[in-house]
Amino acid sequence: MNTESAIKVLNSFIIINNDRIERYKVAAQDIENYSLKSAFQNFQKTSQKCNAELSNEIIKLGGTPLSTESSFNTFGKIWLAIKNNFIYKDLKKLITSIEFSENEVMQRYYNTIDSNREDLSDNQQLMLSEQYFSINTEHYEIKSLKSLL
Repeated sequence: MNTESAIKVLNSFIIINNDRIERYKVAAQDIENYSLKSAFQNFQKTSQKCNAELSNEIIKLGGTPLSTESSFNTFGKIWLAIKNNFIYKDLKKLITSIEFSENEVMQRYYNTIDSNREDLSDNQQLMLSEQYFSINTEHYEIKSLKSLL
């Protein structure tokens, strides 16, 4: 296991979760549907919990966890806000958009874990796999919410 590589990989998961937190924060802003708003807030909490675990592991390795870094730049945030105001008025479109984003998150988690196994300890791989399954459970929740609309 290469400590520097492990820190870099774990920090990449912080970015993934920060993006997810931002996406759900924006999506929940103007939603009047209580169950959707509540679900989005819970999904944010899941990613916050993942980030806390990742940060603790990075600190144990002697690294510095990324705090609020995200791949969302200002343009991305503005685009999400515009999308939220115009496209997200239709809840089915909102859920479809989020489902697509969650597919990307699941793929990024899987690919990053799979391609970096040699850089991660067994405990780190287990932690990431548990995070993957937590997020995947929420992914299925989104699919079930979509079928209810």
